Amino acid sequence: MFVLDCKIKIGEYLFKRVHNVQVVKSVDLLSDTAVIKMPASAMFKSGVEEQERKQLEDVIKAGDPVSITLAYKGVFENEEFTGFVTSIKPKNHIVTIECEDVLYFIRKARINKNFKNTTLKEVLNFILSETNQKLPEGIPPIKLDKNSGEINFDALPLKDKNGAQALKKLQDEYGLSIFVNDAREVYAGLRMGTNVSDELANYHLQKNVVSHDLEYMKEEDVEIYVKVIGVKKDNQREEVIIGEQEGEQRTLHFYNISDKDKLKERGEEELEKLKYEGYRGNLTGFFVPHVTRGMGVTVTDTRYPSRGGSNNANNEENLIRYFVPKVTTTFGQNGARRKVELGAVIRPKETIG
Repeated sequence: MFVLDCKIKIGEYLFKRVHNVQVVKSVDLLSDTAVIKMPASAMFKSGVEEQERKQLEDVIKAGDPVSITLAYKGVFENEEFTGFVTSIKPKNHIVTIECEDVLYFIRKARINKNFKNTTLKEVLNFILSETNQKLPEGIPPIKLDKNSGEINFDALPLKDKNGAQALKKLQDEYGLSIFVNDAREVYAGLRMGTNVSDELANYHLQKNVVSHDLEYMKEEDVEIYVKVIGVKKDNQREEVIIGEQEGEQRTLHFYNISDKDKLKERGEEELEKLKYEGYRGNLTGFFVPHVTRGMGVTVTDTRYPSRGGSNNANNEENLIRYFVPKVTTTFGQNGARRKVELGAVIRPKETIG
């Protein structure tokens, strides 16, 4: 049986016991978040040999740096989250400490500029520059992920916004996936445009999956259609609908493409990727294997080995790989678990993009 262990550092204090920790990482959310629940008070050193009980709300404050390291003792250990305290909420004998990654400081930057004849990277670098100028001493500058997309704009107004609101505008209006990766770099681009690791996690429904709501669907049973939006440099837009307008709608953005035939061609390519035969839904596994957003996973079922992509459940080479958009990691009195959301299939010989 695995023994749980944790090291949670908040400000200058190290905590080895908690009631519960939850860490959420997603390519669809601007920031990684963490929620820590622990006893509302603890013993702190007040002298060489003396200790004094203090309320955590009196010693922890918003902006304190946070590091969460979780482990199966002697088996696997990983720093699951780094960020900053956003709020401290005591209730009865428990205090809830909410945290987010470096978006905490991006949120404090003031963006007030009308961009002309610019690029996505230039806009992002401006937001990060405004943020980095005001970072507290000792906090490394935030950088731009080199895999971020190439988009041109004739004009892009960003007036009276904080840095997070500016990123949210880019995310919402241009269909971009924007998040801070584990290297503290801001990525902005296609949802499957970056793979944070070459690591691949393998799940077996009869061995290392605690629970799941997975549904296996054949391609012809998938009801989905695609709205394709072509965004010109001057922000003028063309729209094309691909597929029968039934079931779930997916919206895709392409930049500097205005020809409807080309938009239709790209939309048909994307629809083919989305209408895959395979699993859809979420699975919950143990703390290992390690999985984070942007990785790929395989799913094997002894009863139906062909659903994994191979007639032999032990043959991993040809197993279907799924993109992982979101992982929720929990740790506490009920054990350690990772809830993994399955995204689209990563096609053979195809890079994530």
